[in-house]
Amino acid sequence: ITLVPLTLAQLEMGLRSIKELAIDLDISLVETLMDGAVERAVMMKIEKMGAVPVVLHNWYTYWLIVITAEDIGAGLIGFKGSPNDAGEVEIGYGIHPVFQGLGYTTEAVQQLTTWAFAYPGCKAITATGVLPDNYPSLKVLIKTGFIETGSDAAGLSFRKERSI
Repeated sequence: ITLVPLTLAQLEMGLRSIKELAIDLDISLVETLMDGAVERAVMMKIEKMGAVPVVLHNWYTYWLIVITAEDIGAGLIGFKGSPNDAGEVEIGYGIHPVFQGLGYTTEAVQQLTTWAFAYPGCKAITATGVLPDNYPSLKVLIKTGFIETGSDAAGLSFRKERSI
């Protein structure tokens, strides 16, 4: 897979028209890439990105998960901002159901955590609110070295520390 960080303009374009974004990126995209709950999340990302310097945008944006063998953008992955004062940042991801269970999301999480840990200010990556019956997501987190740290009404929490 390849991860492509989407610009603020590309996120806005994707909300207007997935076809327009596909033309801009010169790649096929699953038509439902920004539908449903993802649409709301993209709108939140756009708002947050507009309030921070462009140099931080890769921490705030969604990165397109491109399945190179199929030449298609099939999912999104990203952080919920830049690392906080403790060096922690939260990750979130999703991929079209047709491409689930094939290792693509696992590879995307591995790539993005490697990117994040290359930044000295990032010491840990968290995932919170993971539903206990969301087995595909749980499997991805465990396979990529995240450790369960607890649970609350929102779901399970996981953490991966940067190895020094």
